[in-house]
Amino acid sequence: MKTIEDKKCSAFATERCSYLDCTFEDMDAKGAIIKGSEFEDCIFTRCDLSLVDLTDVSFRNVRFVECMMQGMIFHRLNLFLFSMHFENCRLDQSLFYNMDLKSCKIQECQLRQVVFEDCKMLKFSFKNCLLEGTTFDHCDLTQADFTEVVGLDLDPERNKIKGARFSPQSALGLLNKYQIKIE
Repeated sequence: MKTIEDKKCSAFATERCSYLDCTFEDMDAKGAIIKGSEFEDCIFTRCDLSLVDLTDVSFRNVRFVECMMQGMIFHRLNLFLFSMHFENCRLDQSLFYNMDLKSCKIQECQLRQVVFEDCKMLKFSFKNCLLEGTTFDHCDLTQADFTEVVGLDLDPERNKIKGARFSPQSALGLLNKYQIKIE
């Protein structure tokens, strides 16, 4: 496997490449094939990574800042030592399935029509996130923090929410399935 270290990159080199301490800025990699690649201690800033095939890709301590990442299928990642941080990103229409997200942070992001299914999200925080149309199904959201979200729609009967925190506004999203009106 080819290794690229401590470099500012404008494109991916090849499939099955190892990137260590690299910076990717203003890169359009929409639909790129990076199967089996490894990223460690890397930062992506203002990149379009929409529809990138994440099959067997490793992200270890990787930050995404102001990135477009629509239609991503995150459960295809290699989850060994997995750690990702998203700041001010668009993750619309992405899928997180059967993942332990304790080493993942999502802050000030837009997550429209995202699916979280069978995920462990203990003490997870969606700080200043838009969650319109996002679904949570059979997720463990124990002690999760939803106090600073907009557009929450969460079925408490299909998810574990013991000790989770909600603002008065986000708590209304727990009642959507009942189609009631609160005046």
